[in-house]
Amino acid sequence: MTERYYNKGIAPRLALACPQCSAEARFESLYGDLPLPVLLADDMGGTRLSWAGRLSCLDCGLNRTHEVDWPREAFYQLEYRGETLWGFDRAMMAEILAYLGAGPDRDKVRRNSPHATRLLRLPKPFLAAKARETLVAKIEALLERD
Repeated sequence: MTERYYNKGIAPRLALACPQCSAEARFESLYGDLPLPVLLADDMGGTRLSWAGRLSCLDCGLNRTHEVDWPREAFYQLEYRGETLWGFDRAMMAEILAYLGAGPDRDKVRRNSPHATRLLRLPKPFLAAKARETLVAKIEALLERD
């Protein structure tokens, strides 16, 4: 169900879990500001999708090219009732927290967010009133871990 987030692709700069030490690592696309995945011509006259970029981790020093497995490698992600809630980075997850925690003022929070379109496309299980307390606590814990 998290496919709804994809809308027009994924941000070219992401916070990923470092494959070496599990700390937050920075990923930057090899294709500048184009949303991921990028459609490229292949050697056979067709096309292929590329998630290539540069991954660097300040904790362990990892610095290499990397193909993203999104959203499995997202650093800011959590599970709720079999669904994955993810953010491109800390700022997006903080916006999701503000949006989910806003209750009746949710539309006002969304309109003022740089992630307004993504917030509008959050899957319904995350938007239910009965999910609010649990999700807010989980997101707060996620944001406090670093």
